[in-house]
Amino acid sequence: MLFNLIKQLFFIKLKKQQFNKNFINFLFFLLLFPSSIQIPIPNGQVGRAEVECGQEEIEVVFLTEDIFQGRVFVVGHANETGCSSRDIGKKSTSIIVKKDNCGVVTIRSQNPPGLFVNVKIMISFHEEFITKVDRGYEISCFYMEAAKTVTFPISVEPNTLQPFTEFAEMPRCRYEVVDPNTQEPVSVVSVGNKLLHKWTCESTATDLWCMVVHSCFVEDGSGTEFQILTDEGCAIDRYLLDNLEYGPGPLQAQKEAHAFKFADRVVVNFQCSIRLDIRDGECPIPKCPDLTKQKPRLTRSLTNDELTQFTTTNTENEGFAQIDVRAQEVDILDPEIGYGLERSFLNSKNENQELRRFNLLNQRKLLTSRCVPIEDLAFPASLCAGLLLVMLLVVTCMSIERRQIRQSL
Repeated sequence: MLFNLIKQLFFIKLKKQQFNKNFINFLFFLLLFPSSIQIPIPNGQVGRAEVECGQEEIEVVFLTEDIFQGRVFVVGHANETGCSSRDIGKKSTSIIVKKDNCGVVTIRSQNPPGLFVNVKIMISFHEEFITKVDRGYEISCFYMEAAKTVTFPISVEPNTLQPFTEFAEMPRCRYEVVDPNTQEPVSVVSVGNKLLHKWTCESTATDLWCMVVHSCFVEDGSGTEFQILTDEGCAIDRYLLDNLEYGPGPLQAQKEAHAFKFADRVVVNFQCSIRLDIRDGECPIPKCPDLTKQKPRLTRSLTNDELTQFTTTNTENEGFAQIDVRAQEVDILDPEIGYGLERSFLNSKNENQELRRFNLLNQRKLLTSRCVPIEDLAFPASLCAGLLLVMLLVVTCMSIERRQIRQSL
C-alpha cells in the first residue's frame, strides 16, 4: 500500500517495478551525493611532530598517512638555501635548520636563565602550493644557561702574603617599556603617546660592572625589522628614539620617546643588546653625535654610508658579555584610523577602558578563528538533510494512507 501511495503522488505513469527501482536509486543518491562533492585529501600528518634541539641545529620529523610528495620549509624563507626540504618517497619527512640561518629568532630568558630559539615550520603536502591539509608549527627550543661565576681580581701590595679575590654573579638584565607617570609596563597605547624605555641590570655587586645598551631594533611581529640604535649605542633617528641617558642608578639607562608603529601593523616589539664590562674607573658612556638639529627622516632603511656617521671608531671592544633583552609586546593604535575606536574616545579620560576593549575584541577574534571551518561541516550537514528528507517523505505517505483508510471506512 505504501508503494502505491508514493506511486500515486510522484510516479503515477510508472509501473510498480520501475518505481521501486527509481525510488531505491533516489535514496542512494541522497545518501551518496554529499560525499561526491567533497574534494579528496591527498595526504595528512600522523601524530605530533618530533623535535630534536641540537647545539647548532634544530631537526623536525613528521610522520604522514601516505607517501610524502611535498616539502617542508621555514615560513618566510621557503626559497632560501638550507631553509626547505624535499625529503620525499616515504611515509615520513624531516627538515634540519641551522640556528644562525633562515631567520631563526634567539631570545634570552631571565627566569629561568637561558636561551629560547624559535622558528616557524610549515609542512606542505603539495610541491608548490599551500593546501587545506598543510600544517604550520612554531618550534621553540630552550637551552638552559649553566651557572656562571665571574672572578674579579683586586690589586694588592707586594708584601701581602695572601691574595684576595671577590666573586660576583653575572648581572640579570631586562628591558621594559613603561608609562612615564605610573612607571607601569604598557601593553596598548596610541601613536604619539609618551613612553619611557628602561634598561636595568641587577647584580649583587653593581660597582663591579659597566653597561652599554646598543643594537636596538623594532619589529612588527611578522619579521620586518628597523634599527633604531647602532652597534655603538647611538641613536639613528631622534624622532623614534634619541640618545640614551644612563642612570639614575648604577647599571641603568632610560629614555622617553613617543609611540610609533609600522604601517598596517599594530604589534610592535623592541629588542636590544647590552654589553657588560668589568669596571675600571668610571663607566664610559657612548660618545654620540648631537641630533637636536636633525630633520625628520624618510621612512626607509639606512645605507651603510649613512649608518657609519652614527657610529664611533671604537669597534675593538666586544665587552666581557653580551646579553640580548626584549621588551614586552606592545599594541600601538593609530588615532587617525581608530581601528574601531572613535578619536574622541582616544583623547578622553576613558582611553584605558577603550584600549582594554580593543584587547577583548582581539581575543574574541582569536577564539573565533579556532572554530571548526564551515567546509568541514558540509558533509555531515548534507547527510542529515538527506535523512530528514527521506523521513519526511515516509511520514507524509503514511499520513495520506491513514486518511484514505478513514475515508474508505
